[in-house]
Amino acid sequence: MATATQRTADTRSSGSWRDLSVRLAIALAFADASIVVLALPQVVGDLHTTVSRVTWVIMAYNLALIVGVFGFVIGGRRVSPRPAMLAGLALFGLASLGCGASDTLSMLVAFRCLQGLGGALIVCASLPLLAMTSRLGHLNTARWAAAAAIGAAAGPAAGGILTQVFDWRAIFLAQAPASALAAAAILSTRARSRNVATDESQPPRQGLEPAVANVALLLLSAALIGALFLVVLLLIDVWRLAPIAAAAVVSALPVTTTLFERVARGRSPLLLSTAGTILLAIGLVGVAVPTHRELGWVFLALTLAGAGLGMSFTALTDAALKGGGTAMARAARTVAARDAGLVLGLLILTPVFVHDLNDAPKRAFPALAVAIYGAPMSNTVKDDVANEMLKTYAHTPQARIPDFGPAFAAVRAKSHADPATARTLTRVHQRVDSAVERAATQSFHRALRYCALFAIVVLLVLGLARTPLVRRRAPDTPL
Repeated sequence: MATATQRTADTRSSGSWRDLSVRLAIALAFADASIVVLALPQVVGDLHTTVSRVTWVIMAYNLALIVGVFGFVIGGRRVSPRPAMLAGLALFGLASLGCGASDTLSMLVAFRCLQGLGGALIVCASLPLLAMTSRLGHLNTARWAAAAAIGAAAGPAAGGILTQVFDWRAIFLAQAPASALAAAAILSTRARSRNVATDESQPPRQGLEPAVANVALLLLSAALIGALFLVVLLLIDVWRLAPIAAAAVVSALPVTTTLFERVARGRSPLLLSTAGTILLAIGLVGVAVPTHRELGWVFLALTLAGAGLGMSFTALTDAALKGGGTAMARAARTVAARDAGLVLGLLILTPVFVHDLNDAPKRAFPALAVAIYGAPMSNTVKDDVANEMLKTYAHTPQARIPDFGPAFAAVRAKSHADPATARTLTRVHQRVDSAVERAATQSFHRALRYCALFAIVVLLVLGLARTPLVRRRAPDTPL
């Protein structure tokens, strides 16, 4: 009896370790789509590139992941999940080391593509592996969806902390041991021989078809570009926060996502995804309200967005995984929809905010002229300030905010400013920075509203899907 009890305990412990390691791998793969966002300004400087080009660090990963998962849609039945997961973790970890060692943008993008292929193996093999730890299919998809939502939301905050403590390369170097840890946990546990074919086809539950859920998930992911990408650039490039300070602000996203994803368990995906999308849209519009640095307001807006993400992303992902086919094929379709949305959002929104950000200094010129030529200084000092600022503007890279500090320092040194003039220059400098910050902050508003518009389209998709399907809902469906 003791021996049997011990074997049962060992089996449960083994299953728990495998379950945790698989969910860690899922979160790692989904986080990698956004974990580098807080480091992008540093990458731009170190690799001497532009914001427009550095977005390929994100898009390359997602495009490669889409290509990889489509391979699983075609040949998923011929692949065993455990070897696929181990191969994916190995490729992901090795490519992470390559990303950390990259010294050119093209090299970094190439290794990001390899990371994406490794991520495709991970996310597609993870659902059938989770099925080996539970007899209840809906628990498998719910845990998979929860790990994906939390990983996607936690990416920017985790990347910001690593960037602040070390540098951007640490983001990738840290992923290698995380991959090795997950692989070791899977290797150390015996794979159960339970046939997961019984988990291959699950009828749609509670009024949301898998195909509709995947379309909604694609559009929702496009909307998430505002919370995962644009907000981060606003905090670092415009409001000049340190990466760790920006991570503290965007931490509202993973915290509330983690709390609210529990709400999605066992409840109507249609109602939860609708309510969550509304919260996400409100949060994105809220971020587009401030005209200058308002960290508390942005934190509150991201809290709403995170709550919406926790409900809608988890509910839609869970519903999307309820379709037919193998577990690998269902995971592949859902991941492809999600990453296609991220790529779509970047392709549409990057030109918009880059254009508006480039025009920010020009829009600020009237306020700058008033700040300079309305100040109680000699005309010579005023002209020197204007000339130095024009030089700084001319040498500022595209889609970057000019730093006029050196320009004012040069004027002070050149004019040997007396104390009164020095104090005036300090006040003018503050007014100039404030005017530029306001103009640059407003440059993100249009793109953020487009993100909210993507969320509104999700609501339209869900509304169109509701009418013919609501009749098939069970009368005792929990709300």
